[in-house]
This record gives sequence, structure tokens and C-alpha cells, in this order.
Amino acid sequence: MIYLLSFFIALCITYLITPLAIRIAHHYDCIDIPSERKFHNVATPRWGGLAFFVGFLSVLFFVNIDTQFFSYLISSGILVIIGAIDDCRRLSWRIKLPATIIATSIVIFGGDILVHQIGTYGQAGGLDLGVMSIPFTFFAVIGVTNAINLIDGLNGLAGGVSLIAFLFMGIAAVLTGNSPVALACFVLVGALGGFLWYNFPKARIFMGDSGSLFLGFSLAIFAILLTQSEGSQVETLYPGLLLLIPIIDTVRVMFVRLYHGKNPFRADRTHLHHLMIRRGFSSVKTVIIFWSTTLLLGILALLLMKETSMPYAVMILAGTVVLTYSAQSAYQQKSD
Repeated sequence: MIYLLSFFIALCITYLITPLAIRIAHHYDCIDIPSERKFHNVATPRWGGLAFFVGFLSVLFFVNIDTQFFSYLISSGILVIIGAIDDCRRLSWRIKLPATIIATSIVIFGGDILVHQIGTYGQAGGLDLGVMSIPFTFFAVIGVTNAINLIDGLNGLAGGVSLIAFLFMGIAAVLTGNSPVALACFVLVGALGGFLWYNFPKARIFMGDSGSLFLGFSLAIFAILLTQSEGSQVETLYPGLLLLIPIIDTVRVMFVRLYHGKNPFRADRTHLHHLMIRRGFSSVKTVIIFWSTTLLLGILALLLMKETSMPYAVMILAGTVVLTYSAQSAYQQKSD
């Protein structure tokens, strides 16, 4: 009952304050101007991330917050502030990347939030990271944070994919008795639901970097808390399957940019959603395909959650098949 109530409170608060965020963004000229690289043709305010961040905080301030959650809130607040400034002044990656490193350092050293083991958590055969735990956690958190930031290129894309991922992490947390993570995830599902009303299919506001950095960071942290908590029954790769699309897209784009001698942090039009639109899909259809694929991956992850003897290769293969089918469909539509 508490999860449902928290969901509705966050949804309502975000829904009610998003129009205020739109007005404030206009007042401070935090506007996304159409350009050749972008898909919208109308100047649109940013700072939607501020709205659902407030919706998120409005519920969590009424619950007990331990050291881990406090370090997470401080870190996410730093990223929201940096993202909000970037939404207005367009900061360089040389500023945003160090900010992400600082935020990650706070949760690692202040909250002891670490990836200790990869594999079937708590069972023989899992890979204990040992001294590599800290560098791997840095890599994972920063990687996921930037992955969500990079797929935020179409109305509802990053928000919808994140909502579905939080939903399935919340369900897994409920099933395994991880109440703090479950509550936080369902609050974020509600907050994102309130925001998406104004963002999809036609956007009256964008989440901006204030939103995408916050969502990516939150997904990474809650994934760690879900899978690495003492006695956790959730497979370590469970959230990896939920985030398979943004992870694959980010890795592919980074390698392509490096291969061609380009700055891996410089924006371009080579992401999966760019390629699908180039193949003939509309923006709305592309987003729905991403949502549907993430939903299918979530269902698969949930079904496999208790199958600890199931090879992880099956999980990766299933996700790859879904992605390949989507890409092939896009290509066939273009050919026809």
C-alpha cells in the first residue's frame, strides 16, 4: 500500500509543478533551440528534470534516510545542479564528467555503495571483484549515467525507458524484501509518469541534462543497492538486462567515434534512435519500439530472476535477438 501511495503522490506533485518548471525555464531562457542535429522544430524549455527531482524528493523526505541514501541524495543533487546549469549555459563534457566522478566518489566512499561481486550473488561461482570493486563501480556508475544521458534524443525516450527499468527494479525489490529500493523506484516511476504527460508524444518541456544525469545515476545506484545488499536474491545482471539498450547503444557509439578518430563525448547522429529514424520510422514509433523492447527485456529478467542456474548467455542472447529484430524491421520498412 505504501508503494502505491508513494507512486501517486510523486505522480501528482510532478504533474502539478511541471507547468511551473516550464514557466521558470522560459523566464531564465533555458530553451532548447531547434538545430540540424535535433528532431524538434519548436523552441522547447528544458528543466523537466527539476520537476521530477522535486517530485521524487517530496516523498522521500518523509521516510527514514540512512547513510547510503543520504550520500545518494547529495550526489544526485550535485548532478541535477550541474545538469540544470548545462541546460542553460551548455557546459563542456570537461565539467560534466568530473562532476559525475565526484558524485560517484561520494556514494562509494561516503555511502559504501559498491559492486562487490558479479554473477549469481551469494552463490558459488560468482566473480568476487576484490580490489577491483572500486574501479569497477566507478566505471559502471559513470557508464550508466552517461548512457541514459546519450539516449535522451527523442520525446519520451530516456524517460520511458527509465520508467520501465525502475518499475522492474521496484518489482524485484518487493519480491526480495528490499523495501528502501522498492519505495525509491516506485516513487521515481510516479514522478516520471507525471513528467511524461508533458513530454510525450509532443513535448511541452524536455527533461534536459538535469533529468537525464539524475535518472542515469539513480538507475546505477539502485541497481547496486538491489543486487549487492547483504543476502540479496537478485542476480547481478538483472538490471543489466533492463538497461541493455542504452548500454549497447553507448558502447557502440563510443567505439565508432574512436575508430573514426572523433571525440567520443561529442554529440552526433549515430545513436540507434537516429538510425531508426533514418530508416523511415517516425519519432513516436521509434520511442514505442524502445519502450516495448525494454518491457520485453524486463519481463524476461523477471522470469529469469529465480533461475539462478540459467546461463547468463541466454539473457544476453534474448536481448540481442529483440534488438536485431527491431533493427531488421526498420531496415525492411525503409526498403519497402
